[in-house]
Amino acid sequence: MKRWPAAAAVLFVVASVLLLLRTVGGQPASDVTPLRRGAEPPSLARDGEHTPDLEEGSAGMDGMPVGSKESPRPESGAGAVAKVGKDAATPAATATPSPQSAVSPAPAGCSSIMCRLLRQLWDLSRLPLRTETVIYQHSSQDTQNLEHYWDYFNSDELFRSRGFEIRTSFDGKSEYVIVPRTEGPGYIPRVWFTHRQHNWALQDGDDPTSPEATEWGFFGEAGNIRFYFDDEAVPRVDMPVTEFFSGDVWPFSAPLVGHYGTANGGNISYLPMPFSRSVLVATTGLPRLFEVEVVRWTDAPAPFSSFRPALSAAESQELSRIIRAWGQRGVRPYSAQGGSALIQRTLTVPGFSSGELALPGPAVLSGLAITLPPGGDERLAMRIFWDGEAGPSVEGPLRALFGAAEEMRRYRALPLGIELKGGSNRFYNYFPMPFGQEARIVFDNGRPDAAQIPLDIWYRSAGGDPGPARFHARFQIQHLEARGDDLGNYVLADLRGSGRYIGCILTMYDVNRHTEPPLPVHWHFPYLESDLNIWVDGTYALPGTGIEDDFDAGYYYIYTDVPGRQWIFPLAGNTWKDEARWGEVTSQYRFYLTNKVEYRESLRVEVEHGFIGNNLDVTYSSTAFWYQDRG
Repeated sequence: MKRWPAAAAVLFVVASVLLLLRTVGGQPASDVTPLRRGAEPPSLARDGEHTPDLEEGSAGMDGMPVGSKESPRPESGAGAVAKVGKDAATPAATATPSPQSAVSPAPAGCSSIMCRLLRQLWDLSRLPLRTETVIYQHSSQDTQNLEHYWDYFNSDELFRSRGFEIRTSFDGKSEYVIVPRTEGPGYIPRVWFTHRQHNWALQDGDDPTSPEATEWGFFGEAGNIRFYFDDEAVPRVDMPVTEFFSGDVWPFSAPLVGHYGTANGGNISYLPMPFSRSVLVATTGLPRLFEVEVVRWTDAPAPFSSFRPALSAAESQELSRIIRAWGQRGVRPYSAQGGSALIQRTLTVPGFSSGELALPGPAVLSGLAITLPPGGDERLAMRIFWDGEAGPSVEGPLRALFGAAEEMRRYRALPLGIELKGGSNRFYNYFPMPFGQEARIVFDNGRPDAAQIPLDIWYRSAGGDPGPARFHARFQIQHLEARGDDLGNYVLADLRGSGRYIGCILTMYDVNRHTEPPLPVHWHFPYLESDLNIWVDGTYALPGTGIEDDFDAGYYYIYTDVPGRQWIFPLAGNTWKDEARWGEVTSQYRFYLTNKVEYRESLRVEVEHGFIGNNLDVTYSSTAFWYQDRG
C-alpha cells in the first residue's frame, strides 16, 4: 500500500472531521482547529530516580524541541469528533480490517540484527508487530517445595538437584551452567541475578557497610559470567559479574545495565545478545538467584553474526540513543521518521455522564497524555473502542490505566507514567495504538460535577491497513483467601488467540498477618516471596523467582525510599512500598520490549499469594497490557 506524505495525511484528517462533525443529545460538538506538529513536553518531575531535568530547547524523539512554548489549548482538535452525554459510549458496528504486516518501515542504516534489537529499546513503533518468536526463561525457581523462599541455591548439591550442570571449563575452572547449550537463531534480551542481602543473614567475615555489601550484595562470590556463542571453545564474554553489571563498561552500559546498589537489589542487563548457531551461559562461582530470558526465532531471519562486544558504528549509535531516551522518560520514544501530528483539545464531561472523542482511521496513535489537577482523576474512567467493536479494548479507572489504582503514585517509565507538570498530574501512554476504521476514546465521569479533561493525542495516518494488532489494557481487583496448597493463584491475564503480552502494573495490600505458620513481627511484605509465572500456548515458559525479582529488583525492594538510591526505572520499578498503610502495600510495574511475550493460542499470567504455598490473605489489583491480533 502506498504511504501518503505527512501533509496529505493531515489534509485527509481535517477533511474527515469536517464531514463527521455532528451533535449528540442536542449538545454541539466543539469547534475544529487545524492540526499542528507539537513539541515534546518537558519531563521535570522527580519521582525517586536522580535523572537530570530536560533543558529548554533540547531535542525530543521527533527532533522537536523539548519544553517549547505551546499555544493556548483549543476546545477541540482536528481529527477528533466530540460527543458528550449519557449515550455517548454506544459504539457503531463497523467491518474489521484485514491483517497486514508493518506499522512502520525497517529503520534505514540499521541493518544488523543487533542494531534492530537495540532500536526496539528506544523506538516503540514496531512493538505491535508479530516477530515469529518463542520466549522462555531459565531460572533458579524451586518447583519441589511449597516454601517459595527456596528459589535460590546455597550449595552445589542443590544446584545439581534441580537439573543444572557443573562442568570443567576450557581453563580448568568449574562452571555453573545456567543456560545450557541452546540452538539458534535467537537472542538473550534480559539477564537478572541477585545474590545475598547486604544487611541480613551475614556470614563470618562479612562487613555490611563495605561496598561489597552495600553496592553488590556480595555478588562477587559468583565469579565471572561467561557467554559462549556458536559452539566456540572460548567465551566471547568472560567478565567478573561485578564488572559486567557495573554499568561502566561499554557496551554493558547504564541504564541498560545495573547492579544491587543502583538497581534496587537486582543485577540486571537489557543489552540484547543475539546468537546465530548456539549460546551457552555459565558463571564460575555458585549463583544464588537468577532469571535469564531466551528468545528464539521460529521463522529464521537471514544469516547474521552472533554478539560481539565491539559494536559497529551503527550499533553504537543506537545504544547511545537508548541511553538518551531512557534518561528523558516522559518524552515520546519514537524516531524522527514517525510523522505524528499533535491533536490538543479539552473535553468537558457533565456529572454522572460520558464524553468521547472519535478519530478516523486507518491510523496509529503514538501517544496519549491527559493533564489533570490533583484529585481531578478521582471517579474518572476511560474506555477505548477500536473499529466499532461492541466492547472496549481498554477499560478501567483512569488512574489504574496509568499507575496504581488505589493512590496517586507518580513515576516515569519509558512507555507509561504519571508525572508532575506545573502543579498538575500528567498521565502519559506512549504505546503505539494502530486501528482501522475509527478509534473512540470514552471518558466516564462518576462525580456530580463536570470534569474538564485536557488531552494531547499524537496521531499518524497509516495511509492503509495498519495491521491486525490492537492495543488492550484491562484493570481488575480480587481479594484472595489463604489456603494450604499452591493452587488458587491470582490470574493477572488469561488470553486466547494470538498476540503479544507487553507488561503490567501490580499492586498488593491488605495482608492478614494471622497466618499458619505465624509471621515474625519483623517480617513485612511476605507475599513478595511469591512468584509471577507465565504460560505461553499451554507451556510453562517463564518461571519466576519472587515478585520483586520478576520486576528487576531484589530483597523486597531493598533501597526503595532510601535517599540517594533509585527505585524507578525505564522498564520496571517499585512505585509504592509502605508497611504501615494499606496493609503492607507494594505497587510495581514492568514492561516488555525486545522480550515481549508472543503467543499464538493462549497466554496466562499467574501470581502466587503466600510464602508457604498460597497461605496468605492478600488483595491484588492489576492492569495488564497486550496486543491482540484480529482474525
